[in-house]
Amino acid sequence: MNEWALLIFTVCIQAAIGGIFMLSLFYYKISKLGQEQTFQAMKLPLIVIAVLSIIGLGASFAHLGAPSNAFNTLRHLGSSWMSREILVTGFFIAAACITAGLSLVQKKVNFWLLLISTVIGAFDIYCMASIYSNSLINGWHSANTFTSFYGTALVLGPVLAISFIVPMLKADPGLGKNLTKYSFFIAISGIAVQLVGVALFSAGSQDINMIAGMNASASLHNYQGTIALRWIIEVIGLGGLGFLSLADKRKFSLSFIYVALAVLVLAEGMSRYLFYVLGV
Repeated sequence: MNEWALLIFTVCIQAAIGGIFMLSLFYYKISKLGQEQTFQAMKLPLIVIAVLSIIGLGASFAHLGAPSNAFNTLRHLGSSWMSREILVTGFFIAAACITAGLSLVQKKVNFWLLLISTVIGAFDIYCMASIYSNSLINGWHSANTFTSFYGTALVLGPVLAISFIVPMLKADPGLGKNLTKYSFFIAISGIAVQLVGVALFSAGSQDINMIAGMNASASLHNYQGTIALRWIIEVIGLGGLGFLSLADKRKFSLSFIYVALAVLVLAEGMSRYLFYVLGV
């Protein structure tokens, strides 16, 4: 598999998009604590999201070979989804970094910048998926490509945001637990979105050829163990987040949140690996 740069790029950017989406959802509840505490709670996740975006940018340059290639690609905005994706990704990274930077300078979080970043990010994921759905690999010509990408944002975004917000809410553990519940339910919705895509793909797998020209069902058979392991890991990570959302304050351990984050990142990374290897 020669697309490690693309794997890092898509997972990092989609996690960042999902994370900033969650911050925009959390803003209303956290803002009740006051401007200063809202800033303290959201400061670290905003920095992490900006860093992830920059890592994704670096991975995209590694894939293109040189930054100048990205500028050359931009000349085809009217006909190329890759050109649109490069442009919109640049807008999202700029919006995420501006949101984080202004928050650090002004010592307050701007909700409208969070919302604008979320909207740009949602369109960015659509552009990413459209590159593959319009490619010559017909295994990607499926709703599964879109559900996989949006699902990653909805799975990683909640656990990413909550991992760095909850430690800042020690003075109000009840709010931290409520936000963890919201994160858990949205992560479940992300899994549901992915499963819908898998079901739609499986329904037509007999008529789909993969990257190597094999029938989809025959190609997938060779990776059944990896696919099963990916879903087992995903369920474990989601189960850890679910435990935290239901646990009482005495059993609420921050280490569980970081373990859930690491496990879900691994699962989504495996999912993206299979996407590039199999064309699904």
